[in-house]
This record gives sequence, structure tokens and C-alpha cells, in this order.
Amino acid sequence: MSNISVLPDLLINKIAAGEVIERPASVVRELVDNAVDAGAKRIDVEVLHGGKKYMKVSDNGCGMDKEDALLCFERHATSKIRSEDDLFNISTLGFRGEALPSIASVSKVTLRSSKADSDAGIKIEIGANQKKEVSEAPPIKGTTVEIRDIFYNTPARRKFLKTVPTELSHIIDTVVQKAFAYPDTAFSLIHNKSELLNAPAASDLKERFTQLYGEEMAGEFLDVKKMSKAISVTGFTSSADFTRASRSHQIIFVNKRPVKNATVNHAVYNAYREVISKERHPAYFLFLEINPETVDVNVHPAKREVKFERPDEIHRFVRAAVYEALNPGSEIDVFTPPAWKGGGYQGAASYPLSEKDPPVVSESLSAMPADSQTDIFASGITPETASFFYIGESFVATVTDRGLLIIDQHAAHERIMYEKFLRKVSIESEPLFLPLRVELPVKEFNLIIKQRGILNGFGLDIEEFGGSSIIIRSIPKELKKADVKGLLLDVASGIVDEDTTGIASDLTEDTLLKNIAARLACHKSVRGKEQLNNEQLTRMMSDLDKADEPDKCPHGRPTRISLSLDDLNRMFKRT
Repeated sequence: MSNISVLPDLLINKIAAGEVIERPASVVRELVDNAVDAGAKRIDVEVLHGGKKYMKVSDNGCGMDKEDALLCFERHATSKIRSEDDLFNISTLGFRGEALPSIASVSKVTLRSSKADSDAGIKIEIGANQKKEVSEAPPIKGTTVEIRDIFYNTPARRKFLKTVPTELSHIIDTVVQKAFAYPDTAFSLIHNKSELLNAPAASDLKERFTQLYGEEMAGEFLDVKKMSKAISVTGFTSSADFTRASRSHQIIFVNKRPVKNATVNHAVYNAYREVISKERHPAYFLFLEINPETVDVNVHPAKREVKFERPDEIHRFVRAAVYEALNPGSEIDVFTPPAWKGGGYQGAASYPLSEKDPPVVSESLSAMPADSQTDIFASGITPETASFFYIGESFVATVTDRGLLIIDQHAAHERIMYEKFLRKVSIESEPLFLPLRVELPVKEFNLIIKQRGILNGFGLDIEEFGGSSIIIRSIPKELKKADVKGLLLDVASGIVDEDTTGIASDLTEDTLLKNIAARLACHKSVRGKEQLNNEQLTRMMSDLDKADEPDKCPHGRPTRISLSLDDLNRMFKRT
């Protein structure tokens, strides 16, 4: 008997589904892509329980007759490409011909469709064991696809689905991104019979931005627009004052396809390197239009990544576009390559491509070995008599009788405030004289409302106010001068970022409490450019010594580093 055999079609489809269909949002993405490619001018998405139980995507596109409706469930059956040459000139969203057969292999599917001039429509149902039932149906305008019980026949995949709010947030992201890319198409999203998004066809990209993210947030962004014969970059990038604590709200569209791309991301950060600190992140929504022949969209099974033929040119052009938006009146000649230093563009090293390099933590004062503590570094120095001096904008140094102590004042204060919020020690809620109305993007709104009980425990009194707006009636005194809207956006993105375990039950209330406390602490903590006096710094160091984990901030970065006399002797090679 041969050791090699040809796999059955169902197993082949399940393998393909593993590459294409990761979660309910993947299904929505593929179905919306098909609707866009069908020329739809209205796309409606309805889901139940974060898409785990049910998803429906309806469109008013060109529709299908019986023959095409049956063929669309066959692997590698597509209307998008006809020859090998078409692979190098992809202008549609879906083109592999794997979406519907992959979806049907891991869920129960009902498709209804008809052509515009047809007297009858087609209905196809694919249930358990891939049993297919075909029948005539009343004609409809376009196509409707219903999906039930995703991964019902692959329990190993189903158990990796996350919480309903998290899965819903990914669906919201998907619909919002598609709506952003196609402003002339109307989109709606309903979850558990409640309308989350209703975006009519917009006249331009700016109107669509306001529909999706609200007028307040849109006002914090700058227009980006730079054109050439080979490439255009349009969209929006945040002002230098509207930065985030995480990499949320960073979307790149290449020929209207939302993708991740390190070249574009690096170029954006390069443009910001002189106006924001390394701890903060810009938000941006950039649309690149380039010749399809110069970009490979076939490098990732889910089409999330692209590869440029000339990435250095893309880098220069995007950097110039964002820089000119940040500096009105400036203009950069992108056809003259920048100076090259140390294997990268000059200045680019400030923003590495990796998400975050792990911190190197030196010995802290409290962790110094006993023999080092006996070194007399500067006799007679006590916490009461210590004086502090600034090194640059962020670091504070002082001399003690045990060594030279260097403190990152933001990280230190963050640790102090984090433990204060977590313990809810001396946190007083202060009513606002005038309640504050905050308009949030739909995903963030849902997450904040879901966790308002926890936020209320921290002194933030929040109520719904129609649409995706909330009313804040009181805030903790500690956050009196904080950017409340920015804080809520960071809290929402932190909730999503935290749910990375793959098992929904692992996202406990304790985990949420710690995550939200860390976000609140970050917004309260002193910034690098704020300089404290000697008394304030002495109090900060005293508070830090009382913390449970004084040597690192909530995100794991060191708060302080100490150098003993022995350390200095070794560093100067005197031992």
C-alpha cells in the first residue's frame, strides 16, 4: 500500500479554510470583498453573538444565475482572473476562488442570488456533511449569504475563538475598513438586532471619516495628499498633539485593500520622529494608489500583507506625504534619495520596525547585593538631603551613599499611579460642573460601554448618550487634567490588545482591572518634558519605594537604574 495518497476534497477545503478563515471577521471580510467586486452600492452585515452563531452579508450587486452560484462553491473557481498574466495585475479584492468553499467546509451556508433581469432566483443550502440542496427562490437584487455555527465541525478551531466583545470588535474593524475604502457605497452593521453602524454613501473620504469616527476625532487629523504619475498617497494622519499610547488606529490601504506593511509604517514614524516621543504613537489612515503590476497582493493567504516592487521609493514618498501634512508649506523632493547611514535612512533608527524591543533592566537599588550596598559612594547622603538633576528631558539622576541612581520619571510615576488605581487607594471621584460628551468610534464605544462597571469603580461615571456618544459625569481627581477622550480610546485598544491568549475565559476581570489601571496611570503620569522640583522628586522616590514592584512600570520598562562604585570601577576598567 502506498504511503502517499490524495486528500479528499472536504479535507482539502478545511486545510484551505485554516489559512483563509481564522475567525468570524474573516468570513465577513471575504463576503464583503465579493460584494464589492460584484459592484454593490449597498452592503448590509448582520451578526449574532460576535458572529459565532450567525452572520449574514447582503448586497445589491450584479448577482448570479444558477450556473455561477453552483460554481462559486468549487475550489479555485473565480470570475476575477483568466490567465497567468492576471496574477500580476490584480485590481479586485477577491481572486483566489477559495473563500466560499473554505467557508462552507467549516460552517452551514445558505446563499440566495439572482441576476437583475431574472424572473427567478437561486437558493443553495450546504449543511452538515457538505450536503447541498439547490432550489428556485424569489428573485432578489444581488446576493445574500448566511453563515451559521462557524467551526461546528472543527471543535479544535472553535475553542480558539475569543470572547463575544473581542470577536465583535474584529468584525467592526473589518466593516469600518471596507466602508472607509469605499465611501461611495452604503454600509450597515447590526449585532444582536442592535444597529452599530449606518454609513450612507458619502460624497468624499472626509465625509466618510466623520461618519465612521465622529466629527470630534476627525478634527484631530490632518489631510494627507501627495500625487505623482506613479503613486498617490491620500488620507489622514493625526496632529502631533493627538498621539496614542498604543498602535491603534493605524490603517494602510493599498489600492483600497487594507493591509499591514512595515515599509509604510516605518515611513510614517520617520516623518514624526522630531515631533513625538518614542513612548507615543501616531494614528493614521493612508490610502496608496499604485500600479497593480508593481505590488504583489498574493504573499499572504488572507491577503493581509503586500510586497512592493520598489519599497525604497514607496518609503520616500509616504514619508514626504506625511511630513508635508505635519509641516504645511513644506515640500520634499522624493526623487532625491536621502542620506544613508549605518544601513538605514538617516534618522530612521529612532523607530525600529519591531513592535517593542524587550527592555534591559539593570540592578535596581533595592536589588543590589549586600556587598555592593556596603560601598560608600558619597558619605552623608540621605533621601532627605539628596538633590536631583535632569539628564535630558526624561531622566533624573541623584547620588546616594550606595551609588548613582538614574530614574525615568514617567515610568516611576506610572508605577506609583498604577498601584494606586489598582488598590483604589485615595481615588476620589469628582463630579464635573458640566458633563462631558465624548463621541467615540463604534468599536471603542462598544468596548467602553461593556466595561463601564470597571471604569465606574475607578471613578469614571459613564452613560450612553445615543449613537456612539457617551456622557461623562464625573472623573477621578487624579485625571482632572487628562485627555479623557484619548484615555478612553487607549483603554478600549488595551482591552483588545490584552485578549491574546486564544481562550476567551482567560480574559478575567482581574486582567481587565490591571490593564485599565495601567492605561489610567499612563495618562496621569508626568511626561518627559515636565520638570519637578526637588521636593516633588523626593516625594516621588519615597512613594516608589513603597510600591510592590518599584523597579518596573506596568508595561515592564525599568523605572530606575543604579550604579555602585564597584560598577563604575569595572566600567572604567579600574578593577
